[in-house]
Amino acid sequence: MTLLLFLLLAAPSLAKSGLSSHIVPLAYDLMVKLPIREFNGFTASMVLHFNLTALTDNITLHSVDLHSFRNISIISGEFAEPQLKSIRILRQTVEFKFATALLPGQYLLTIGEYNGRINNGSFGVIHRNNSIYTTHFQPNHARRLMPCIDHPSVKSTFRISVLHRTNTVAQSNTIANDVQVEDQEWQKTTFAATPQLPAYLISFSILPDTNLQLSRQTSFGVTVRVNGRVRGTVLRVLDCALAAFELLATIVDVPLPLNKLDFILLPNYDGGMENWGHVVLSESLAELGDDAHLIYIVAHEIAHHWVGNKATIDSWQFICLQEDLADWLAMKTVKTLLTDDEMYSRFKLSQYVEIQLAEDFLSPNHSLLMPEEIDQEMISTHCYLKGVVMLETLENVVGEAYMLSVVKNIVSLHTSYNLQTFLGHFDEIRVDRNATLAQIFEYWFTQGGFPSVLVENNGPSSRLQQMTKPLWPLRMTSTLSLPEFVFSESIVFASESAPLLVNLNFTSFMRINYDPLTWTSIFRYMLDEPQLFSPVGRAQLISDFCYFNAHKQIVNGSLIRNAVVDMVYAKPEYFELCDWNLYWCHSTTDVSLFSKLVRRLALGFTVIFESSAAFGCRNGMAVRGVNTFCETLFGVKCV
Repeated sequence: MTLLLFLLLAAPSLAKSGLSSHIVPLAYDLMVKLPIREFNGFTASMVLHFNLTALTDNITLHSVDLHSFRNISIISGEFAEPQLKSIRILRQTVEFKFATALLPGQYLLTIGEYNGRINNGSFGVIHRNNSIYTTHFQPNHARRLMPCIDHPSVKSTFRISVLHRTNTVAQSNTIANDVQVEDQEWQKTTFAATPQLPAYLISFSILPDTNLQLSRQTSFGVTVRVNGRVRGTVLRVLDCALAAFELLATIVDVPLPLNKLDFILLPNYDGGMENWGHVVLSESLAELGDDAHLIYIVAHEIAHHWVGNKATIDSWQFICLQEDLADWLAMKTVKTLLTDDEMYSRFKLSQYVEIQLAEDFLSPNHSLLMPEEIDQEMISTHCYLKGVVMLETLENVVGEAYMLSVVKNIVSLHTSYNLQTFLGHFDEIRVDRNATLAQIFEYWFTQGGFPSVLVENNGPSSRLQQMTKPLWPLRMTSTLSLPEFVFSESIVFASESAPLLVNLNFTSFMRINYDPLTWTSIFRYMLDEPQLFSPVGRAQLISDFCYFNAHKQIVNGSLIRNAVVDMVYAKPEYFELCDWNLYWCHSTTDVSLFSKLVRRLALGFTVIFESSAAFGCRNGMAVRGVNTFCETLFGVKCV
């Protein structure tokens, strides 16, 4: 599908933002000079080559904190140069109004000079210590660098030049074609044109020339380069990135128009950002994070070069699908590359705990379908979590090979995609007479909440009952022979030989409650043979019990609760992150306080769990740090 058609489809949402929906950007030529110390910002110039599809007298583009526009002109090869009548700067846009209407056709809009701001935060053009400047434009901050159409459905070619100090080096999405010394203070680095990208994926960095850069080449010809301050850390990331890139290229099996991939290790930065060919990564995670979390974040950003960069969602509504597909690929990379089984188990445990924290406190009852206008916090608190479990559940039904074929199809055949593109691959897979797998996944994706199921084992029979409304289509794994999917509110099964246990190891997104006798049997068995349960299995059973008991849904649950707490504290080595899983069993903290805390940590739960030292039961760094924070802020412990 052509760029023009995609833009026409996106026109209603673009029009809502006040943009000129009749503009189809073809290429941006951008020159940016920084830092300008007189006003802690940058100066820039830009030429926008665009196609105009309708008669108009104005060109309106996204623009935030950009000002002092000078030397504006617009030309077309077919018409006389229109005269600029006015410039109007609004909160999210800038409007260039002309004295006469512009006829449909191709134009070059030149902005000879304008100014912008550099900040010390986590978006836009940002400054870090040691004279490092870089960018983070997801989801809607490219407009802080240049007037543009800042929407994921709108892709263009970008040609970037950076004017920077002579004692620094500049890097961007593509290789440098030329470096020229302007004078004793400034030099200009000009980069090759990018492939078609949405504006949020362009990036550049300015680094001290004392920074270390190490590189290696993949077997398929892409050079991986890591830029940082400490050689050991740079080498660690380089080893990880090379191995992850080789594996993902084999898994996805779709070539990328890419000849280099940079990793910029950035101080005081959380997580990573998958800018095309120019990944920004947390220096702290690279230095201190355990191998599992480092492989995960590196693989996630590399996976985005296929799912997100080459094929990009056409609306921010589907950002969780994009993030979760990248995460699904990253999880496979972690499992394959990580040789330490204990560390992998801890990694999966941390993922489980993050889901529970999000569902209980951070974003309860949330759908994965996002609004059209989002921010980074909304992405961090909704994506990467339950949606990944849902994709893994889908894989358990259709198999890994089929899921990989879906990803390959989307990446190879689409430059933009959405939820319906994904669902189209499951339309013909029926799970019963009335439901397809596409319908089931669409329900999971769009429905808020955390489904709960009660399982009662009563002698010769067992009963399974959904406790949440509306009812969910649930994919069941169990110790007895159950249908693969359950749609009804209640089902009774014969269970003469063994009790019915459901969804062990959290294979699907649901909470499970049991009758008191079953809970007692489970925990008696766990006390005697804890090693027969996986870390996630132990955490899941404890967390589910504590949750349902706290919500008064277990008869005489207080006695079982005491036994559970005693068991955990008697064998803490088997119950890492126990404080988080026992939260509902003994916390006296008001839920609203914990909610405030988690929102303060919303930029990334993995920061809490990225080190092995965080996992101790009752004494892990994660719980100590959180309680120190809570006591300072609220005067009480949170866990």
